[in-house]
This record gives sequence, C-alpha cells and structure tokens, in this order.
Amino acid sequence: MQSRLVAVASLLVPVVGLAACANDVGSRPEPPALTIESPARGTMREGLTSVEVIGTVGESATGSAAASVTVNGIDAPLAADGSFRVTVPVHGGTNLISTTAMSADGGRADDMRGVLTGTFRPATATVENAIAAQLSTQAFDVLGNTAETLIAQTDLNMLVMPYNPVIAKGLSNGQEDCLYGKVSVRQGLDLDHADIALVPGDAGLALDTTLHQLYIPLHARYAAACLDGDTDITISATTARLRGTVAVTVNAGRFDVELVNPTVTFTGFDVDASGLPGAVISLLDLDNEIRNVLASQMEKFIGPMVRDTVAGIHIGPQTVSVLGKDLTAEVAAAGIGFDSAGAEMVLDAKLTVAGGSHGFLFTDDQAPPARGAAGFQLAVADDALNQVMSNFWSAGGLDQTLAQQAGIYDSIRLEALLPPVISAGEGGALKVTMPDLIVHLMAGEVEATTLAMNVEMEVQVAPHPGGATNIASVTIATPTIHADVLADVTGVPAQGIESVMPALVTNMLGTFTPLLAAVPLPALPGGLRASSLRVGTAQSYLVVNGNLE
Repeated sequence: MQSRLVAVASLLVPVVGLAACANDVGSRPEPPALTIESPARGTMREGLTSVEVIGTVGESATGSAAASVTVNGIDAPLAADGSFRVTVPVHGGTNLISTTAMSADGGRADDMRGVLTGTFRPATATVENAIAAQLSTQAFDVLGNTAETLIAQTDLNMLVMPYNPVIAKGLSNGQEDCLYGKVSVRQGLDLDHADIALVPGDAGLALDTTLHQLYIPLHARYAAACLDGDTDITISATTARLRGTVAVTVNAGRFDVELVNPTVTFTGFDVDASGLPGAVISLLDLDNEIRNVLASQMEKFIGPMVRDTVAGIHIGPQTVSVLGKDLTAEVAAAGIGFDSAGAEMVLDAKLTVAGGSHGFLFTDDQAPPARGAAGFQLAVADDALNQVMSNFWSAGGLDQTLAQQAGIYDSIRLEALLPPVISAGEGGALKVTMPDLIVHLMAGEVEATTLAMNVEMEVQVAPHPGGATNIASVTIATPTIHADVLADVTGVPAQGIESVMPALVTNMLGTFTPLLAAVPLPALPGGLRASSLRVGTAQSYLVVNGNLE
C-alpha cells in the first residue's frame, strides 16, 4: 500500500512548476462568474425523469458580460440579473449535468455534476438472474473424459464400502430373521477401464457408461431355516453398461442431481456363490440387485461432477477481504435447462460489503441474453456490479486520505459524494461513471486546492493472466475526466491543475478493480480452456463468450 501512495503523490509534483506557466494561459479571455444553485452535487433521488438546473452567471473579472448559458446542449434563457433556469431530461443511472457559460469576449466557464436516479433496491437485496452461464456439448464431452480418468484413479473400495451392506433382504423392521441375507463389498473391487459419455438433451443429460472387466468381491451374512452362516461371493462381468438420464433440478437455491430411469445390462456376467443356500440366493436376487448397486454408485460418483460443472461456482455464502473490507457473496441456483446444444443455468446473487447500507441502482425485469453459438457464454448483470460498488461506497471504501509530501501539497483526501455506477456501454464493455468525487489537496492544515471530478471509464474483460480455467480478468481502461476547481489558493491555473488528474485517477481507480474481480464468476470445468474471447453487452449484461479447447 505504501508504494501506491508514493506513486500517486509523486504525480502531483509537477503542479509546483505549473504556476510559472500562468502567463501561457493569461491571454485567454477570463471566464464569466458561474454559480449553480441546483441540483446540488451528490444528488441522488429515485424516479426522476427530468431535473431543473438553476444558477446565475455574472460578468468576468475583466468586466465582460455574460452572453449565453447551455446545459447539456440546451439553451438556458438568461434573465436581466444573470439568473437562469432550465429543465433537462435525465435517465435511470448516472447523469452528468454539464453547464457552459460564455462571456461576450469568448471567456468560458464550465460546471459538471452528477445526478443519480432510477430504481433503487436495499443494500442487502438479492439480484435475480445476476449471472447466466451457458455451456456447449463440448463441455460435457470433456466432463465424460474427465470422469473416465477419475474412475480409473479412484479407490473404488473407498467409494462403495461406506454404503455396506449394499444389499439387505429378509429383514423385519431392520432386524435379522430366519431367512435373510446381507451382502457387503469387500476389498478388491476393480475394473479395467470405463467409457463414460454425457450428452445433453431436452430431458437432461443422457448418461451412457460402460465398465470393462468388472470384478466385485462380496461377503454375505445370511440365515436359512433360522441357521446363520456367512460366505464370500464373487461377481464378474466382461462389461456392465449403465444408461439413464442425469436430471438436474433447482431445490432451495442448490442444484440437485439424480440419475433417472437407469438400466444396466451385462455381458459375460458370472456369479460364484458356492456354499450359499438356494433359498438365500433366490432371496438376494443378485443379478438385479447388483444392477441397482451399480446405478446407485454411479449416481454418487458422477453426480457431484455434474453439479460442479453446471454450477462452476460455490453455491452459498462466502466472505473474502477486498481492499480492507469484507465482501460476502451469496450465490443461489435459480434455474437450469438442457437441450441438444448444451446447458443454460441462471444464478441469483447477493453481494454485500460489511458496513455498506445504501441502496443500489437496479434494472427492472433483467433477463439474461439469448444463447449464442460459442462454446461458452457468460453474462453478468450490471446490477450485481452496482450492488458491490454501492455497498463499498456507503461503507466508506472510496473515501481515502493519501498522506505523502508532494511539492506544495502533503496529503490528498478523496471524498465520494455518489457511488460509482456501472452500465452497459458501447464497443463491448461496461461503462463506469464516478460522479462528484471531491479531491482535497492539502498543504499542512490548509486546504490549498479543492476539485470536483467526474470520471468515466470502461471495464474491459481479458483472458485471465493465469491462462487456466478462469474465464476472464477485469481491467479498467484509461478514464475520461472533467475537473472543476472549486477553491484554490495556489495561483496555479485551472488548466494546469486539471492536467495532472488523469494519472492520479488512473492510479487511484486501478485499486478498485479487485472489487469487480471479486464477483464470483463460474469457472470452466476442469480440462477446458477458453480461447478467442469476445466481449460485448446485451440489455444490461456484460457478455463474454469464446471457444473451448
């Protein structure tokens, strides 16, 4: 953190020398005296469709009279006393109200301030349809291949033995009777290899698994004619083919996975149950019961893999520390669907920051964009990002003091009157607007210069620098800045002060990208990598899609 403060403060050193350049701009006409009375800086009000701008403009320091005033390009009639008022339209989100006053000799004065309006939700509200993810059939091909590798590496005994006895017949209220059988899997369960295919369709995921050279050692405890006994049993099969549908549903915010209508067929099926009485053999019905055991165990094996793949994200609350604040992300499954092209899933989210209390800008009836033809598509609602930023702002995360000697200044205090707002921008990015950021430049106990800055920038998505299974990383492009000098005792021209702001703001805002990166995005299934990333916007979503390899 200390190195960042040094870097930011060092950007202000050139301001000391800017006073010597005052004569370079002295030939410009003096600006008229412009005062905006309303709206106040930091105005935040729900449901506005227009705002009335009220102010006065007087003659310049050289006596040149005011000639005209425009607000967001709309002419504002000037009264004889220099007062004016004009109504300008506003939209949901951040509106930058730009007022320009001109004097008769060409002098110009500018004022820019923000008005935030729209629909607001409480800080802790859930954002419906916050994240939408879509996977192509290729993702499930990779999942099947991964399952084949894992089953070959898994200690199958450890997988099955916790469920012993796997067969229990002839019990009365759980108690052993005069004719019963209990069968457990013993050490030595093995197979040569498995072929596992997962094919998405309208009913869910079609599962087709073939286990080759299956060997199942069992031990039976039994009673026949009230005489107890026990013996080993061995089952083997050249192949065991299991087919069914992996149905994925949403239940209480989680994805439930169930193997529906499984069927198991054997080739080369053989049972060595010598010493087991015929009555017990008939009771146990080993042929059919082993089919049920295989279906049950495959569901337990493949279910978590499917669940992790379709979610690709931690379901439930998790808290991480971001920029000194605790950010809690609560993600819940909201919907899922399959067809022959792949899968679509929607997640709700609540992203809160400890100490944050103010509502966030919300878009009514946000619906995820339609599926594209790419290998994967990820859409993130701007509401989810705005919830993070508004919570962070109201928790005081944007108010900072940078204490460092820098020429005539020795500290910089930042005061954010409004939260940053993220909205769908042009050219495949989300636009971030940070309105009414007050910058106090201090020299000892004296506030030497006070600026009001309005900043606009784009959030860009790029391949994750790790290049692994993460879909993307978040960066901020070079900002566009307007700075109004509210007060100054240094004599440095306004143009000189404003000239150092881009580097200051770029450095400062770069520290906020971890907030955006903290939004829990789904990761690609293991074994998949993203390539040819493309970024765009649709409705009020940031959309990232690409190929899978």
